[in-house]
Amino acid sequence: MITVAGLLALGACAVTPLAPQKDYAPVAIPDSSPAHSLLESARSARSRGDTGAAGRYLERALGMAGTNEATVLYRELADLRLAEDKPRDAEGLALRALREAPENPEWRAGLWELLATARQRQGNAEGSAAARAEADRLRGEAVSSR
Repeated sequence: MITVAGLLALGACAVTPLAPQKDYAPVAIPDSSPAHSLLESARSARSRGDTGAAGRYLERALGMAGTNEATVLYRELADLRLAEDKPRDAEGLALRALREAPENPEWRAGLWELLATARQRQGNAEGSAAARAEADRLRGEAVSSR
């Protein structure tokens, strides 16, 4: 038998609903974007070892990039500069990618990792460690929001 006291006790134990989980949109350049074909051309040139052409394609794509597309291109260009052993350029491009990045902790964590690698290759151990710590923090945020 349920009593009034029992109902009141159940009401006091109400469960607080969990915060709604965030679904982050994937960070990518849509196939319909004019920058997409240039990105694909850059990736193809890089796979052939033609980093100069890859860089030129990416720079052209940046000129026509739409909202949230620039971060993809800056990241790609930063990764290319690391491959060319130009860590200072890579660091600047990774920072640009971060400024353009949407609120997506996984994407941003990857950018911070790229930044950490660029700083490490420049001999900046403290800056690299700080960037890795930020990447770890963002990954924790991404996991907790699922």
